[in-house]
Amino acid sequence: MNRGTKIRTALLAVAIINQAISQVGEPDFGNETANTVYRIVSYIFTVAAAAIAFWYNNDFTDEACAGTGLTRQLKAEKKAGYVGDYFFDEGEEDEAEAEAEDEEEEDDEQEDLEAAEQQVVK
Repeated sequence: MNRGTKIRTALLAVAIINQAISQVGEPDFGNETANTVYRIVSYIFTVAAAAIAFWYNNDFTDEACAGTGLTRQLKAEKKAGYVGDYFFDEGEEDEAEAEAEDEEEEDDEQEDLEAAEQQVVK
């Protein structure tokens, strides 16, 4: 578990505990306005902590950390224009391969026709 995950999890736990304390009426500041402000700030803090904890990828296991590392590596390679032996060229290579295969098929058909014509002539 990385440091960011630990911090976000701890802040969310503090926010939830604070929200629970706020709901039961503690602490009492002796002033209704101060109590209202405390509850509003507590609510905003809880919502913010929950949203941040939800938004970021919180890896709790070593496998999840390794997966995140691999994802970051693949994104960096893709941004650079390649991943391993494969290049991201928006399908141009696939089209070229398909055309080459079509030409090979046409050549094979042509050879078959020529062979058939030679057999008919004999």
